[in-house]
Amino acid sequence: MLRREPPRAGDAGDRDRHALTYDDVGDPAGIPVVYLHGGGDSRVSRHPDDSIAAALGVRLLALERSGPGIRRPTLRAWADEVLPQLPVDEFAVVGWSAGGPHALALAAAAPERVRRVAAVGSLPPAALLGEVSSDVRTVMRLSRVSPMLARFPLERWGRRPVPPTCSAQCDDAYTRGRTESFRSGGLWLAYELAYLTRPWGFELGDVRAPVTLWFGERDTTCPPAIARELQRRLPDATIRLVDDTHQLLFSRWSEILTDVAREPRTGP
Repeated sequence: MLRREPPRAGDAGDRDRHALTYDDVGDPAGIPVVYLHGGGDSRVSRHPDDSIAAALGVRLLALERSGPGIRRPTLRAWADEVLPQLPVDEFAVVGWSAGGPHALALAAAAPERVRRVAAVGSLPPAALLGEVSSDVRTVMRLSRVSPMLARFPLERWGRRPVPPTCSAQCDDAYTRGRTESFRSGGLWLAYELAYLTRPWGFELGDVRAPVTLWFGERDTTCPPAIARELQRRLPDATIRLVDDTHQLLFSRWSEILTDVAREPRTGP
């Protein structure tokens, strides 16, 4: 079943924080999986068929990061804000592109709650930014110096057509997600890219959950060299290199959800 309008948006705000908005879809009694979208995207930037999650026994919580710009000192600060607002105790995490570091941050900040991580075409730590495409690297560096200036090229980029995925339906979902992302402008993204270029507030060695690194062999935005370096630094990481581009999230959606919803390994 194709369904693009969010069927149900949750709101887990409190008086001390901005509301956490998320789509709660799939199997309500299934294994909770938190989905974290890419930079310049939104919670609707995912495969448009939420019945896939339901068929796999996954309760998908697609979190929203776009919206009014909020300045944070570190990526860890974002994780510390989000964790008390999540409506589940234990969960797995899927993070695509700029969502990848956010997924790792949740795992590092709450090792007792995060069961497994899928980092899909993930951006790397600041020390490895030389591996990302030159246009992404340039705007990330500008965001660190001046988010207010960086928002303008980001908003121009947000009006460009999105790259093709694996189907017309997924292309449409990707386009709608991009539109939603920039509904309040691009300052939120500039602030996010700024803290992604600084020390994250945790070490990759703090991530105790098993991590699958999904990367596309033809990805020029976040090439496979990033996966190899992340694997070297993470305590428990496996690389899944597939014949795809940066948009592999859409074509491999079912495989990614199946993998991340597995029971974690026990014992030696």
